[in-house]
Amino acid sequence: MTHYPKIKEKSGRGSRYWLTVAAAAAAVGGSALTAASATAATTASTATVTATGISHSPTPVAPAAGTVQYAVGKRACTQTPRPGTATCDAEIKVIVQKSTPGAHRFVVGAGASGHDTIGPAGGLTPGDLGTAYNLNTTGGSGQTVGIVDAYNDPNIDADLQTFDSQYGLSTCSEGNGCLRVLNQSGNATPLPADDDSGWSVEETLDVETVHSVCQSCHIILVEGNSDDNADLGTAEDSAVRLGANEVTNSFGEPESGSDASYQADFNHPGTVITASAADDGYYFYDDLDGISEPSIPASYSTTVSVGGTSLFLDQGGRRQSESVWNDNGPQDYFERAFDQPLGAGGGGCSTLFTARDWQKSLGGWASTGCGSGRLDNDVSADADYLTGFDIYDSYDCGDACSPAPAWFTLGGTSLSSPIIAATYALAGGAHGVNYPALTLYGHRAQAYDVTTGGNGWCDGAGASECANPNSLGAGVLDCAYTSAGAVAVGDRACDALSGYDGPTGVGTPNGSAMFNKTGPSVDINGPNTATEGHSVKFTAKVTDPFPGGVAAHYAWNWGDGSTSTTTTNSASHTYKTTGTHTIKLTVTDNYLGTGTASHGVKVNK
Repeated sequence: MTHYPKIKEKSGRGSRYWLTVAAAAAAVGGSALTAASATAATTASTATVTATGISHSPTPVAPAAGTVQYAVGKRACTQTPRPGTATCDAEIKVIVQKSTPGAHRFVVGAGASGHDTIGPAGGLTPGDLGTAYNLNTTGGSGQTVGIVDAYNDPNIDADLQTFDSQYGLSTCSEGNGCLRVLNQSGNATPLPADDDSGWSVEETLDVETVHSVCQSCHIILVEGNSDDNADLGTAEDSAVRLGANEVTNSFGEPESGSDASYQADFNHPGTVITASAADDGYYFYDDLDGISEPSIPASYSTTVSVGGTSLFLDQGGRRQSESVWNDNGPQDYFERAFDQPLGAGGGGCSTLFTARDWQKSLGGWASTGCGSGRLDNDVSADADYLTGFDIYDSYDCGDACSPAPAWFTLGGTSLSSPIIAATYALAGGAHGVNYPALTLYGHRAQAYDVTTGGNGWCDGAGASECANPNSLGAGVLDCAYTSAGAVAVGDRACDALSGYDGPTGVGTPNGSAMFNKTGPSVDINGPNTATEGHSVKFTAKVTDPFPGGVAAHYAWNWGDGSTSTTTTNSASHTYKTTGTHTIKLTVTDNYLGTGTASHGVKVNK
């Protein structure tokens, strides 16, 4: 029999844990955030923002590749997720002593060993993201990526320039028009109050990640007056109105906080809206608060829901493997031991919103157990702070922003969402597709299929190896069991399996082709010759790439000035004059995807 500890009532998101960490660090002679924060110790003097501009110091020294270190995750935004108010999904990697409660072992460089593959704080670099995900990161010309966050980061422009200088990226600044920082109404002034709760860390991660992945993109950062839904929703609408082709949202809350107005704020047909799936696992399981629902805006069917992975590289910075991000360990071992959620990619079956037909028509959909409900996620990317991305942040907003000012490593689905938004931009945006998550489902074979791990309590183990945690009185913690405790029909909602699954969606990027518009492939079958005045028949063979996709409309151009339409795949035509003609056929499917084909025919007497 497996015995579980009694579920403890929490005093706040991370508060008890950080007291425990501080006490443990004091026992070995230092502050946890100082003793262990190698990034701040070695890089705090990298650059200083002054009244006259940026004063650059020598390039910081990164930890040696292959160095074994230990870390815990610190939430940049510490407020507990609650309906009606969002929290950001950024996770700060804090280096600690091996003996620190909850410390995770990791290897600097995530497997990479080259100088250019390790950031100043030992995390991933812009080059790593491009190489690992097989992306040409210098593209994106003509695209504008919107970023929505709360409160103001007064140093965001200067910090991005420092970041660009470090890596030799093209400069993106307010001065050259690449970066615009606006209030929630879309105006340059007045900006919101300066951040004092950690959102400035989120803004830095979003801006520097987008510019790293899409270096020719313009960026609009729209800052909400607060983290309330009304302010963030207004900012979202402004980003789209001002011309953003893609908008990334690295924040969320339980979906019961939704209302019609907030839902409408994330419904912008023809614009890519990405949303992080949150950092507390399947149904917020690692909060142990009985939430049992996914996060909005990710669970809205109008968005691209982005899950989180752990990304491991080979010595050259190429992807060696990728698994579901879940730092709580199997059966929530670390969370239970230290009474602190340590982070896992979010997800789960929606309790409110219906899945799109292209999702619920997937083969194996029944094994998700979602029925007609929307399932987070559609796609995923790196989110583990242990394999996270290095940023430069000089704005010290107080304890919430520690270790800023410094170079430090960040993760969370706050990293994965801007990666995906910027990758859509590299591919040219939505290309007229109303809800561009559809595009991913038409390119499933081109994604990198993540098949290891899970984002629930059992961490992918399944009912055969993991006792039922849903009887603990803390809500639904794993999809291997129903809320009543019976073994579920399948565990695809929270475990990585071959093909589509909840934690990672269709998978992670493997080049930008999977973000390109696609549609039915079409061939025309029929004779190559016809007789003047005699009817001739042609048929179309259509293969649709989307789950549940079927041809709905056929538009025939006969090449002699006449046209016809059909709802079936065959049509006949009588040519009245001799000559050579080219038949052109456009097929539209039930998702409004289109495909074309042509066929030559010679008409004789």
